[in-house]
Amino acid sequence: MKEDEIKIFFARSKLRFEVLKALNERPQIASFLAQRMKKHREVISRIFLDLQDMKLANCTNPKDPSFRYYKITKKGKNVLEN
Repeated sequence: MKEDEIKIFFARSKLRFEVLKALNERPQIASFLAQRMKKHREVISRIFLDLQDMKLANCTNPKDPSFRYYKITKKGKNVLEN
């Protein structure tokens, strides 16, 4: 993925970058992070899926229907460093 695509991805939603930073602190569950950030769970869940599509985060338990746990990937860490 090109650097410009990543910049545009985060420019479209500043909250995506905040969620990625939260994942860098520790793995997260959408409902808990949503409560902490004072956002709707659906918004955070959608961002998790967007980050996963961009290979910046991944779900560690995709078969669990209610408490999906997301963590940052090496690529996600590299984006934060740059």
